[in-house]
Amino acid sequence: MKILLVRPHSDVPAAAPPLGLLYLASYLRTFGSHEIEILDARLKEYDFDTIGAKIRQSNADLVGITAFSLEFRETREIAAQSKKALPNARVLVGGPYATSDYKKVLSDPNVDIAVMGEAERTFQQLVQALESGDDWTQINEIAFRQNGDVVKTAVAEFISNLDELPYPAWDLVNLDEYFYRKGTAKRTCFNQHQWKKRILSIFTTRGCPYQCTYCHNLFGKKIRQRSVENVIGELRLMKDKFNVEEVEIVDDIFNLDMDRAKQIFRRVIEEKLDMKFSFPNAIRSDRVDEEMLDLFKAGGVYRIVFAIESGSPRIQKMIRKNLDLNIARRNIDLAAKRGFSLGGFFMMGFLDETEEELMSTIKFAIDAPIHTATLPILTPFPGTEIYNDLIARGYDLPTEYEHYQKVHVNISKIPTERLEKLRQMTFRKFYLSPRRLWGILRTTPWKDRFFTKLWILFLIAFFKYEK
Repeated sequence: MKILLVRPHSDVPAAAPPLGLLYLASYLRTFGSHEIEILDARLKEYDFDTIGAKIRQSNADLVGITAFSLEFRETREIAAQSKKALPNARVLVGGPYATSDYKKVLSDPNVDIAVMGEAERTFQQLVQALESGDDWTQINEIAFRQNGDVVKTAVAEFISNLDELPYPAWDLVNLDEYFYRKGTAKRTCFNQHQWKKRILSIFTTRGCPYQCTYCHNLFGKKIRQRSVENVIGELRLMKDKFNVEEVEIVDDIFNLDMDRAKQIFRRVIEEKLDMKFSFPNAIRSDRVDEEMLDLFKAGGVYRIVFAIESGSPRIQKMIRKNLDLNIARRNIDLAAKRGFSLGGFFMMGFLDETEEELMSTIKFAIDAPIHTATLPILTPFPGTEIYNDLIARGYDLPTEYEHYQKVHVNISKIPTERLEKLRQMTFRKFYLSPRRLWGILRTTPWKDRFFTKLWILFLIAFFKYEK
């Protein structure tokens, strides 16, 4: 079967190699011989006409599109292009968009099947059934239209032993286009402050046991961990085969098992991998100690992001993050003393949040010795607990979102105009601090995308910054 896997071009600023699609491809290869092609329209910044032409050239039997919820418009257009170019091809949509709102995905007549959750096993079974002509409608974790209704099958079991997954099919993409950003203005990693050019991403775990109400549930609430040996094997492959110099660990919660986190970096040191590491997706700030930070430092970690979200104890409990802010601040201080580049994730506009509570978040961000901060507006995506709770409370929520910075729905007690002003004020106070600017120059790689960062700083200082 000829299979084309597509990632849309959108406003998403990061275009790291599409790890999810590479895992799908590598898993599929272990069960049969298929012609698999990956079309990364985000990296190439292709317009829809070009995407349509590429789809036609592929002559694929199946077109699979992965997308974030924010990419719903792009997904619809690519599905339409697919049906126009290849009327007999099946069109599938997966990723966070399909997982969070499969009914919306299937409201598009150009989409045949939505694939939810962790998709390797489901996708392989689906491809096998479609190729052989067998009944595919009983495969777990898919949705489709039947007699005018949307039918969703049973929930699939997660893959318990992640070591069963083959390493991503890196050979299906031209890594040099990502390493050296050939023909793209996108940054080609999640980390906004990368050190080396030859950088790849890695997942060492899937799932997260915490119950944060605003968070997705793509990989489940039970953490599953690759063995230390399996992780080191992939790092060795990256270094030996692709000459990778830097790795970004993009787990939802790498350091839940503190002993395992330490073991991985002990092995990195013992193996003399001589690579740089970052945690752009954040680590849990209350699952850190001095030994871990010392191993990180010796093992090549230079950048750590901590997910704080709120400086209000009440909101910490309400959103069920349940972070002890005193412990978080202590560990941030310990990391700062060791010279890491530090970032913080914060959020504003929680349910019934008062200005006083938001100011406690702002104060935490500004007072902490971190070098970068994000402060998006809470976006209640379909499929999250906060979304369901708001619907139950009678809120009229939008189903389409443009980006995280816009106030799509204000559920706080702060007027929208004031909320936006506080956000702008925070950016200015945070980034225009001479102490912080010096800290960034001292700890954080700044030459990469230098003029872009300079322009962003200019916008923060003089205009309404929205990116």
